[in-house]
Amino acid sequence: MMNESSDSQQSLLFRKTGLYFAFICVLYILFFILTHIIRHSIVADLKQFSPMLLALAIIAALFVLSALQSQLNWVQPVLLMAMTPLPMIYSQIPILSLGVFTAGEILFYRLGMFARWKLIKFALSILYFFLCQAILGIKAGESLFSIFIYVLFLCLFLFFLLIVYGERWIIYLKEPKPILLLSSLGITKKEALYLKELLEDKSMKAIAIDNKVKESTVRNTLSGVYKKFKVPEKSALKAKCAHYSIKYK
Repeated sequence: MMNESSDSQQSLLFRKTGLYFAFICVLYILFFILTHIIRHSIVADLKQFSPMLLALAIIAALFVLSALQSQLNWVQPVLLMAMTPLPMIYSQIPILSLGVFTAGEILFYRLGMFARWKLIKFALSILYFFLCQAILGIKAGESLFSIFIYVLFLCLFLFFLLIVYGERWIIYLKEPKPILLLSSLGITKKEALYLKELLEDKSMKAIAIDNKVKESTVRNTLSGVYKKFKVPEKSALKAKCAHYSIKYK
């Protein structure tokens, strides 16, 4: 029951976000056409911007597809990352790129991408964004100082995201996490103990040392926990537990 509830919540979330981003793409296309009709330059501008409009139409269709097929949820953050340079190229407004990039980061987080090696993955994703900004800034003739200042303030903003991803601050805007009693899943005391230490980011080896057992014992015990949570491995277990307030007793 817990597995079905969690999966349905995530499916509903990505259904909403997929349709929302598809709506934004379509809305942009419509506004583009309308404003250029008013300026009487629609024919010339359509020839110039037709590749961009066609790309947005395809992206909108992919967002809809990912919203309707839960196994394609990962397409949404990938599309957002791929779209990150577009506002820099066509609108010359870098803050729009930051918004697209941030939305992609949040969806990757909800998919559990940052459950393991989160600092490395987070740093690589930020590096991607900075490279996009630097390359396009140099191409546009901006000074290195201007690019440096922009990147510096982005670092300060993205450090906030790092704090959030590090789970130092958690803010609930609507309601607290649902409570999950481990006893309702048939989790034993030993399984609960190992699970608690695992969620504290302890390694299998560290858990074995702390409890004076073999590492294979810890792995075998946790494999039973994976089955009871209906997840394939450790990172998926951590991602699922993040949606609940775990009660060990």
